Amino acid sequence: MTAVLLVFFWIVVPAALILVWLLFRTGGYKRQPLDAPPGGDWTFTGERFVDPKSGELLEVWYCARSGERAYVRARPGQSA
Repeated sequence: MTAVLLVFFWIVVPAALILVWLLFRTGGYKRQPLDAPPGGDWTFTGERFVDPKSGELLEVWYCARSGERAYVRARPGQSA
């Protein structure tokens, strides 16, 4: 019985964790950027960055209630 537990905890559990990590890793943000801020309870963090894939300037918005971050295309006339 202890051999089964050893195999389970030293092989099966780490393998399952690696599998979950591979399936659910984010690898950075994958959402499409928004054209406008999401809503009234969102605040601009002051962060801006250039998306390496599209070359667009994006702003980071934060919702304190949920902890979620959203990426919004910078409005014309604003600079980084």
